[in-house]
Amino acid sequence: MGSLIPTIFISFWRIFLDIVLFWAGKFREWYRRRNPVEVWLDVLRNASEFDEWEEAAIRLDTLLGLDLWRNSPISRHYDYKLINERLESIEVARDNGDVNALVNLLRSGLVRNLGNITAPKLYNKSFAGTKILIEEYITAVAEVIEEIGMLPTVRRTGTNYPNNSLTPGFKGARPVSPGLASSDDGKDSGNSTAGGGSGSNTMGYMSTQMKLDFIHDTRQAFGRSTLVFQGGAIFGLCHLGVAKALFLRGLLPRIITGTATGALIAALVAVHTEEELLHVLSGEAIDLSAFSSKLGTPANGEGKDKRNSWWTNPWSTLVRRLTRFWKKGYFLDVKVLEHCIRSNLGDLTFEEAYNRSKRVLNITVATAGQGGVPTLLNYLTAPNVLIWTAALASNASSSSLYGDRETKILCKDSQGNIVPWKPANTVDFRHWTHASYSERESPLQRIAELFNVNHFIVSQARPYLIPFLQSDMHGPSLFETRNKTMSATAFLVRMMGLEIRHRLSQLDALRLLPAGIRRFLVDERVPGASVTLVPEVTAGDFIRLLETPTKETLKYWILRGERSVWPAVAALKIRCAVETELDRAYQQARRLKAGGLRRKASSRGPMMSAQSAPSPNGSDRERWERERERRSGTGRAKTTGVN
Repeated sequence: MGSLIPTIFISFWRIFLDIVLFWAGKFREWYRRRNPVEVWLDVLRNASEFDEWEEAAIRLDTLLGLDLWRNSPISRHYDYKLINERLESIEVARDNGDVNALVNLLRSGLVRNLGNITAPKLYNKSFAGTKILIEEYITAVAEVIEEIGMLPTVRRTGTNYPNNSLTPGFKGARPVSPGLASSDDGKDSGNSTAGGGSGSNTMGYMSTQMKLDFIHDTRQAFGRSTLVFQGGAIFGLCHLGVAKALFLRGLLPRIITGTATGALIAALVAVHTEEELLHVLSGEAIDLSAFSSKLGTPANGEGKDKRNSWWTNPWSTLVRRLTRFWKKGYFLDVKVLEHCIRSNLGDLTFEEAYNRSKRVLNITVATAGQGGVPTLLNYLTAPNVLIWTAALASNASSSSLYGDRETKILCKDSQGNIVPWKPANTVDFRHWTHASYSERESPLQRIAELFNVNHFIVSQARPYLIPFLQSDMHGPSLFETRNKTMSATAFLVRMMGLEIRHRLSQLDALRLLPAGIRRFLVDERVPGASVTLVPEVTAGDFIRLLETPTKETLKYWILRGERSVWPAVAALKIRCAVETELDRAYQQARRLKAGGLRRKASSRGPMMSAQSAPSPNGSDRERWERERERRSGTGRAKTTGVN
């Protein structure tokens, strides 16, 4: 009996120890277990593809209950009753096939901010987007524009339409698009005839000229957007990622504007066709041999010790530049920049680039005394000027940076020879920070006048401004969502930044701000509605200002630029989807009109009907549509196609 007591005691102690260890492990697991919100916040912040980011945004909305806010149309920040009424009217008109009603609805709502639907407070509540009602309304408007563009341009045989009628009654006939297409199955609804016999396959029609006039006037009334790339030094490579994200979402405007480093990226975007653009924006088709030849390393960044490249490359670059300044009196070698620009752009002029890509390129330059040289160069103000020389002039700086080498703008004469551009022969180009444009002389104001621009998408990559900027349409703050105790601190920091910017703008308006401070801290006034895209940078990124561009750094900054766009995609779709669809319909109508004129002028060959006329590069467009749908994860190309 006495020998059993120690055995019982040991067994009891083992059981107790097992229980303690079990619950200790459970407690440790519970303590270390991360909140699902934390997990998806990390996925959101570190996503490398838009699909991954979008899934994380939707999951976060569900976990935080923000999807309820999106599904509820009610909000004091916009007129939800007006938007709901217009959406219902559009649906009724589409169901009835009433083209006249749809045309009137479109023309009565040609405002980008109809009912205040672009208010910033509607886009910083949810991660995944804004109110579902707003998204459905914009989608419906874009679909109506597409359907009007698809209306046949000739009358169908066997029908008798009234004069000037756009709606002969084709209710229920919608095999291609709801509301406006004909029935291909030979069946008619009860109201499918208008002066014709029952059983005739009737459909609305609109002549090519009538369609072109309507879409042109609608497009003119709605206005256009421009993408503005502002500065950035090495940070300016983020602009490539911004353009890539917008291109894949079908939101890249046809009007591109650039200043300084932004001018280089704007030129890369504007000179390439849509078939070439994805390779350029991914960094694959960009030639960096000018920089690699100076370093003695391959352009792809291989052949060096990757473990030490992050540390040694910036400091070796700094030592090399300081040595150059000591010996020659300037920091940067302008010949390298010139070689890089010319190897990527070639000797294209502004007019040639426009004819090639149908994108409008604007490059801003700063001059000491004007001398008759426009501050905005494009295919209208300087059609024969070589783009690479204009981009180089936009990057002109003080002699301490690039030396005393004169910046010359070149052009092509009537024989195609490259000669100096006479208006700029006696002009001293200056760095953009030395420009002192009045509101009337602002290059952005000039763009608004020339191209009917009333909406600006600004990609801001100036390193000294980035810490003070925060986009007002990038969804909820990650820091506030991650830790509620930091929400008050984040709010105070944001208020301090806004207060500083407000006081600086007041001093600038009163002309009390010193010129040296104004050049760096006060941004150019945008003459219209705008969205600012700001890349998220860390303290370590500022060391990269000393880096020489390589393929690896290109990929790094492109991803940074893409991430700055993804949170603003919802806001940009609301602002630009209708414009994108109008532009596509206008281009399609112009092709139909041009095809009709060619057929009338030709006396040989079979005449081709308007319905069967193929559009240029049809297979290429379909291929890019499929590529974009695969990348975006959506099957709808109506509101997200390439404009």
